[in-house]
Amino acid sequence: MRRMRRISVLLLAVLVATGCGGGKSTYVVKQFLPEYEPPSVTGRPRVDEAIRIEPFSTAQAFAGTAMVYRPSPFELNAYSRERWRVAPGDMVTDFLLRDLRASGAFKAVLAWEDPGEGRYVLAGTVAEFLETDGDRGAAARLAADVTLLDTTRKVITERVVFQKTYTVEEAMKERSARGLAEAMSGAMRKFSGDLQADIRRAVTDAKP
Repeated sequence: MRRMRRISVLLLAVLVATGCGGGKSTYVVKQFLPEYEPPSVTGRPRVDEAIRIEPFSTAQAFAGTAMVYRPSPFELNAYSRERWRVAPGDMVTDFLLRDLRASGAFKAVLAWEDPGEGRYVLAGTVAEFLETDGDRGAAARLAADVTLLDTTRKVITERVVFQKTYTVEEAMKERSARGLAEAMSGAMRKFSGDLQADIRRAVTDAKP
């Protein structure tokens, strides 16, 4: 998943064998990834600094690869034969890394394992990553708590450039795992664009 050269919805057939009365049966597990073009964020000058993207963690309710949906309040279920390719935190990290690099907004965009230091550090937690059923029908819901730090600040409390919770919902065209992957693609693109705009605004408006 790291350093993805191309992001696409994947349907990978995985044969899973289960024993039953001495015999064997198989079924196909389909694996999905969102697909979208990096958002275009303009209106701010290029930042002559490096930014490091730390791996996003995931709230425990969504920490696995299950494609979770909420059919009613207090209830969470998952599609039985469909999975995300990787956990939501890893997906969000990789997409943000790709999108920030594509934007050209920073002198360098570093992954957590890359050598070198960056003045700015982006970290966060994926709080929600699921299909919801609201008043206007099914939708993909993505929520993330994000913190941007300036490592050059000596006082810890001054290192926080901003801290914000993002919540995005994208209507689903159909109630299915594929429909969830498609709608989550739109939600991820919107989240990435909003976050990038906030980062560029905060960094360029901040004092040197």
